[in-house]
Amino acid sequence: MAAVADAVEFADSAVATTNLTVVLLDGGDLVAPVADTAISDQIGELSDASSALTTLVPPDDTSSALRVQGLAALAMAVDAVVSARAWVAHTAGGDLGPDGGVPTDPRDVVDALDEAADQLEAVLTEAGR
Repeated sequence: MAAVADAVEFADSAVATTNLTVVLLDGGDLVAPVADTAISDQIGELSDASSALTTLVPPDDTSSALRVQGLAALAMAVDAVVSARAWVAHTAGGDLGPDGGVPTDPRDVVDALDEAADQLEAVLTEAGR
């Protein structure tokens, strides 16, 4: 269970960092190129977490069930972080918007990130962290 929880903690941190990045950019305290780089780095962290969870061979049924929950929460986190990066591109003048599935309201971005964080934290609670 520790390996699953470790990977989920990395993903949770990536979501939190992305959330902070969105809030700072929306508040004018960060510029879009820096926000894009920060979120791109978090996508790398999510990729590492995904690799850890997908290559893990759980030692027992409890760990296996937790891994399944972790993978589902991670998928939600990836969607939210990738969407946040697309929102950053939109704010920088990119031709992206609702027709392409890109949120234009930062509150929607933060809500999706919060929901992903809740799912990740539920897995961590299940793991005893």
